[in-house]
Amino acid sequence: MDMTNDPAGDPRALEGMQTTLNPAPQDAAYERTYPIDSGFPSQEEVSTGRFRTTVRRAPPPSSSPSPSGSTDPSTPRVDPLSPDLAIPAKGTLLGGVYRVERYLGSGAMGVILLAHDQQLQRRVAVKLLRHETGADAFQERLLDEARAMARVHHPNVMQIHAFGEYRAYSRAGAPQTMPFFVMEYVEGTTLGDHVMSRGGPPLDIEETLEIIDQVCRGVSALHAAGIAHRDIKPSNILITPSHRVVVADLGLAREVKPDARAMLSYSGTPAFMAPEIAQQRNIDRTLLPRCDVYAVGLLACWLLTGQLPFTGTTVTEFLHQHAYEPPRPPSELHPGLPPSFDAPLLAAMTKEPQDRTASAEVLRLSLRKALHDAPLSWNPTRLLVVDDSEVIRLLVSTILENALPRAQIVSVGDGLTAIAAIQEHPPALAIIDLNLPDMNGIELTTAIRSLPSGGGFPIIVITGTGSAADWQRLAALGASAFLVKPFDAEQLVALARRLLEDKRDHRART
Repeated sequence: MDMTNDPAGDPRALEGMQTTLNPAPQDAAYERTYPIDSGFPSQEEVSTGRFRTTVRRAPPPSSSPSPSGSTDPSTPRVDPLSPDLAIPAKGTLLGGVYRVERYLGSGAMGVILLAHDQQLQRRVAVKLLRHETGADAFQERLLDEARAMARVHHPNVMQIHAFGEYRAYSRAGAPQTMPFFVMEYVEGTTLGDHVMSRGGPPLDIEETLEIIDQVCRGVSALHAAGIAHRDIKPSNILITPSHRVVVADLGLAREVKPDARAMLSYSGTPAFMAPEIAQQRNIDRTLLPRCDVYAVGLLACWLLTGQLPFTGTTVTEFLHQHAYEPPRPPSELHPGLPPSFDAPLLAAMTKEPQDRTASAEVLRLSLRKALHDAPLSWNPTRLLVVDDSEVIRLLVSTILENALPRAQIVSVGDGLTAIAAIQEHPPALAIIDLNLPDMNGIELTTAIRSLPSGGGFPIIVITGTGSAADWQRLAALGASAFLVKPFDAEQLVALARRLLEDKRDHRART
């Protein structure tokens, strides 16, 4: 994960968690503040009740000093949650292969380091687990699960490369043995940061389904390998500049072994916790993957409605709500969401795991069907209009706004601005002029289809001078339709509706 744009390497950008412990007088409660996707308090905190919680979004990262008091990424750092642990300095060789480059961040189970693989000449992320988690039984379980996770090769899952141990001395001089995972280094941002960069949820339906589609594919790959993630949340989903979505942070993952039962303990994130975990139930181990289905359902609800169905202000409230309170229909949380999404989302958030949506793949397909079943007028579609004539831009935008009142129309006057707008937020449909000042419609169509995402949306090219040869060339490049000026409003609307419906039908089938 690339955190170079994050001041002081704030660990929230990596783990989505900032836990603030404010020590209080003896026997008094202390406060622990949580973003919406922060980790769960310790078993001791839960059993003693010695905490108060405030659930909130994490504030923007500050430029405060790093945990070691230095902003120099090459210096050794102190683990903010284990001050006795000296984090390996730049240049340290882990496992004889992975040379530490810099500190990336800290989470509930350990710290993340950027390292260079000396053998394969590539950058990797190393998750170094704290020494207090290093009991023999725990390390053996980690090794078993690392082997299982290493079997997962899927573009939507962070790849696990290796597992090892780091032996060193604590700052107090005591010997320590810390296990570590070596993982794929994904350059990008967390889903939480991505959403906030767009002004916060909800995202539009098309973008949400593009994200959830890839999340479901990644989760399905884990389940197919016999692994339950158990901590799906915004900060554990990464998005790259090319719009690849990656399920990350497998620190709580567990093997799903047949013919066994699992006693579920408090683990994961209160806001995204399945009811069976909230109740610490003993369940058939084959139902463990449905904890992930529940979390993905909550994640989809958050992206589509702008809020989670449960909004506890204490951990106890969250546990009770997940375990016993029925979620409100998502279309009630956000009136702009078509009611066709209620059934698949509520099915994914069913209390009993045996009655819940059976798999992430079933959830993925059911959400696609929900989009297909929604009237086109419900979809807040983003449309791009590109024409150097302000009059034509205004005319086309007005026609589309009247026909699709929920549509967001983005209007630009040249090809370079159009490419920038597409890279920032791909539209559902683009309408471009053949004759533009900096690049013509043929060149712009070529540039769009050459983008990393493929510009996977229909393109209507409009012109007053184009020929049949131009259309043949445009069609070969991936343009969807050719409209000759002057055209009437009904002609444009009918064509736009047909292309949007064709796109929706195609996605529902895939």
